[in-house]
Amino acid sequence: MVSDVECYRVTIDASVTTKDLLFSRVTDTAYLGYSSFSGWDGFRDMLWSRLECSAILIEIENRVLSSLPEEDSSIWIELVDELRSEFPSKLRLVDQS
Repeated sequence: MVSDVECYRVTIDASVTTKDLLFSRVTDTAYLGYSSFSGWDGFRDMLWSRLECSAILIEIENRVLSSLPEEDSSIWIELVDELRSEFPSKLRLVDQS
């Protein structure tokens, strides 16, 4: 991996209560830019493209997902799992104990 890797840690906590706040937390923290997407497909495509095309490491700390609606929480977990499988050296889950 290139030595000039951008490294970011995104913390999902109880203040993240909607998918839009989740999108914003990820894009604002990792300097991905928040475009006009409003749904999961657009968010996934943006994040996938950034991971695919950049020398980047994003660490996700899922502290509290219970503030998100159950459906959005499930989609988020599936998305993170998919992206971790595809980009294991660029997207990681971290455990903050």
